[in-house]
Formats: sequence, structure tokens, C-alpha cells
Amino acid sequence: MSDQSQTGFSIIDLHSHLVPGVDDGTRSVAESLESLAGLYREGVRSVVTTPHLLLPHLDTSAAVERELARHRRAFDELTAQAGGRTDLPELWLGQEIWAPDAAALRRVVRWYGVGLPGRSLLVEFGFDLQGNHNDVVREAADAGRQIVIAHPERYRYLPGHTPLDLMRSWQEMGALLQVNVGSLTGHYQGSSPGSEQLAWQMVAAGMVDLLATDHHGTRRPGVSPAEAAQTLIARGERVVAERAMSEVPGRVLRDELSASGLPR
Repeated sequence: MSDQSQTGFSIIDLHSHLVPGVDDGTRSVAESLESLAGLYREGVRSVVTTPHLLLPHLDTSAAVERELARHRRAFDELTAQAGGRTDLPELWLGQEIWAPDAAALRRVVRWYGVGLPGRSLLVEFGFDLQGNHNDVVREAADAGRQIVIAHPERYRYLPGHTPLDLMRSWQEMGALLQVNVGSLTGHYQGSSPGSEQLAWQMVAAGMVDLLATDHHGTRRPGVSPAEAAQTLIARGERVVAERAMSEVPGRVLRDELSASGLPR
């Protein structure tokens, strides 16, 4: 019996690093295909794979364009090798954009085709926050882009900043919050102490908009979407699982959301 039939819904994964050889994710096409087949067996039917776009390390627009072209070449090689297989999810190419401040995001925020499909942008601020980063959220909204904040449960927040309060302010500005599935099962406790507790606090507060794997291939086990879904269901949170793993990511993929985000 497939995990899809166990959960009763198809999973859509909007954050992964399965473009081979371009960042710290999978190293080869074979590894990418193995990882994608594993996700399919767990009930994942659509994947946007999102190599890092590290804006602070890309000094010019030409450097950004070269990096995007490198992603595209590797992605095209992957999809060519995947062609005809029926045991893999549908694939799209996106980027996880490192934008620690508004000036960084401003460099790409009006480049449609950068980010997730449609108007959405997957953005991380860096694990050690430098402030409240409201300027980044505002920059995206002012450009008419829907910002998805990657793994806020894993960030290290400054003294005086209560994580849930800061996350709620981001949502009020239109942001969506994307939690990693591994955070619900304690996978990041070594690298991000407190991430499991914070992820479940977000669940309890109704603040998890999206769940995604942040899959980096065989070097990062413990990112099972099926396990996360079953853990949520076992705790009486089926509605959260279906909403954050299927309904909302489906709306992002179909470009059905505006920069104002979801109704709260």
C-alpha cells in the first residue's frame, strides 16, 4: 500500500535540492533520480526543486544570470534522464533565494522566472537572523510577489524577538511560512536545537502554511514527508497535514495566491 493511499492525498514538495551538482544537494543525476523515486513512493506527486541562489555571493546581475543558467543546464539534464519514467514526481525548477536584506532581494524580485512557479519566491534570511527582516517581506510584497519564508523554525532569533510573534508579523504582511518535514520528527535537533519544539508550537498556533522536505539527497536522511504526515495525523492534525502538504502548495504551484497571502 502506498503512503499516498494511507494519507488520502497527494503531496506537493516546494523545497528541495535535487538538481545534481549545483549546490550542497545531490551530486549526480543518478542520486537525484533515486531521491525523486523515493519521494514518489511516499506519495509525492509534484516537486519544485530549488537550488540555492546565494545573492550575497553573486556580485553582479551577470553573475546571477550565469548561476541561473547553470541551474537550468543541470535541471535539463535531469529531466532528460527522467523522461518516460512513471515512478517519479512531476518536476519544476525554482530557487531558494538567500536574501538577508531588502537590497539583496531587490536585485531579483522583479525577475519573473526566478523563485517558485508564478509569482512566489522561496526566501531564506540566513540561519542567524540579523533583525526582524520585515524589510525583505515588504520588498517582495511591494513588487507583487508572494514570499514563502523557508524553515523559520530553524532560525536563531535575536534576544528580545519572540519567534512566534515575529513569524506572525511576517504572516500579517502576507508571507507564507514553510516548515521542514524533518523538524516535526526531531531531525534537526543537533544543528538547530529547539526546532522540533518550535515547529510543533507553530502547528498548535495554526501558523504552518507549507511543509516541504528541503531534501538534499543521500547526505541528508530523515526528511520523510510520509513520516511527517503520519505523525501529524497520529496527533489529530490531519487537517494541517493535508492543507500544508497538498492544498496550499497546490495553490502556490498554480499561482493562485496574491502578495497578500492567505486569509488569516
